Amino acid sequence: MLIKQGKTNIKYLLIVVILVVIVSEGIWWINRFLVEKRLSKSLENRALLIVIENNFRLSPKDEENYEKHKNLIDTLFSHIFKVNKKDLNNKSLPEIVDIYGENYLANRFKNAAKDYGKIVILSDKKASYNNFKRVLIDLNNQGRTIDILLHLHGGADSIYFYNEEISKHFISYDKDFSLNQKPLNIGYIYQTICYGGENMEIWLNLGAQVVSGSKGGNNFVILAPERFLYLWTHEATYYKAVNGGFNFEVLIWKTIGKFLPTYSVKEDDLESGRMIFVGEKDYRLK
Repeated sequence: MLIKQGKTNIKYLLIVVILVVIVSEGIWWINRFLVEKRLSKSLENRALLIVIENNFRLSPKDEENYEKHKNLIDTLFSHIFKVNKKDLNNKSLPEIVDIYGENYLANRFKNAAKDYGKIVILSDKKASYNNFKRVLIDLNNQGRTIDILLHLHGGADSIYFYNEEISKHFISYDKDFSLNQKPLNIGYIYQTICYGGENMEIWLNLGAQVVSGSKGGNNFVILAPERFLYLWTHEATYYKAVNGGFNFEVLIWKTIGKFLPTYSVKEDDLESGRMIFVGEKDYRLK
């Protein structure tokens, strides 16, 4: 009976994976033809700064589910990340995400935002706070408008850059930022950070036109950023682009939940990950 149940779970997981691919790709193609106008000229003088680093922090539930279906999921990972499955045998889920997942997502984000005049990606050691600060100031000195995507972990009072927890209060009073005689030329700051809504004011004070962040813990961080970038570069306002990305990922997870109740979207998670805003919500490319 246990063996039969195990086979059933694997069967459902395969169905879910196939369904997710079909749904996500289908919606992507539909929108590609419905929303034709990319604002490439508006992006020539803008820079996109992507900071992506997971610091091996994943939920125990994710790691447990991975270990239960490691053989199957590694087969999928080897296809998605274009790596030999044998290379995944002795690696944990956090290691796989750190070695392969970050680069994969960063490249997806980069492709969705390909019309930007300049794109800078910081991950691993390059995603330290000091390096982030240096790159941000350098881009500002180049006279570009800087849009920032922070794909990091965080808490109510801090942000986790590479191997370091940086207090939001430390950022607020950082002398390197205050040396600039005027606010930084930041367009938006899009955050997947848990409790990102708690640190929005610091970015607004540094010069951002609009900032978004989740109310609490945020589980919708895989598909939402890419979808956001696509909508933003296709004439959507910041508010609509952010919510469009969030709603897209929620839809995918709700679809998964119909086949695997373990992965169903709970109302508490939905409200916790929902984005809130400060600044000009109707900010858009012109």
